[in-house]
Amino acid sequence: MHVLPAHEPTREGEQPQFTTFADNPNPTLKIVPVPPPNPLKVALIGTAPSSRMLAPYNDPSWQIWGCSPGNMNSLPRVDLWFELHSNLLWPEHESYGKPYIEWLKQQAFPIYMQDQSLVPQAMTFPKNEMVEQFGDDFFTSSFAWMMALAISMGAAEIALYGIDMASRDEYIRQRPGFYYFRQMARQRGVKVSAPHESDIMQSPPLYAYVDSTPFGRKILARRQEVTGRIGGMEQQYAQLGNSIHYLKGAQEDLDYFESIWSGVCNDMGRIEYQKQQVEAENAVLKAKIAELMSPKMVFEPMNMTIGMTPAAPAPRRKRRAKAQPEPVAEVQPEPAIELPASPE
Repeated sequence: MHVLPAHEPTREGEQPQFTTFADNPNPTLKIVPVPPPNPLKVALIGTAPSSRMLAPYNDPSWQIWGCSPGNMNSLPRVDLWFELHSNLLWPEHESYGKPYIEWLKQQAFPIYMQDQSLVPQAMTFPKNEMVEQFGDDFFTSSFAWMMALAISMGAAEIALYGIDMASRDEYIRQRPGFYYFRQMARQRGVKVSAPHESDIMQSPPLYAYVDSTPFGRKILARRQEVTGRIGGMEQQYAQLGNSIHYLKGAQEDLDYFESIWSGVCNDMGRIEYQKQQVEAENAVLKAKIAELMSPKMVFEPMNMTIGMTPAAPAPRRKRRAKAQPEPVAEVQPEPAIELPASPE
């Protein structure tokens, strides 16, 4: 048979597994409680998979008392069912409560509930009688109510199957109720047992005395060691957390600059182009200046503006050619006359 995970009682928001009900072909059958055997032996069935299916289902000398939506269609035999929650149709429980209520309406075995508002054929649980007999301090779970009823009915033996109550949150608050009713049963000579696969029979430690035992000292030393290691790791975790927050801030800055200021790159391209143009013009000017500064050049006044090409020199005015006089024929000189020398 398929074993469901333990969820007893069903936690808020948890969805139990359901199967199609086909055990009762006549849902309108009148429910007649089966008379308990003598002596009365009661097996209380929870949903813990480690021991739920170890109950004496095939032994008719045992009464099988079940509960919880986690046990729907899972127990081979049921003699009495307990569903003491009245909030199964509340919005936060309706997802599993509604199918569970419909399933309960189809059962032929007797059912104990707070009243008949959810299941018409249910029997009203004798809550007031139980409180009057056992007080109101230790009814901390469905199994506490079930044990109280079994004790009050004169049970000779009570066995618990599929009941661990070992979690640190919900069941840890329920275990004191079990311890109380186990003590009440033992004081009346009722045998209380559970299989070795179950955690329920483990008694709580004796306060103050357990610390003095070798086991208590070992637990303390181990706890200090683990606590110290956790503290060191938490410190490292905090440092890593600070680094992560810092880097996430840097990442957010990068996202901001990338999405808002990336357009600056557009201006940078234009500025680079203009810079190249200016550099080219400066190169031309430098070459011209170098040419003009050469000693072989004849300097003429020029109007030059820094950053601009030099002004072109004014055109020279053409001079009119002067009229040349007509050439005069060269006069040949007359030959000289020689005179005779004078006598002394």
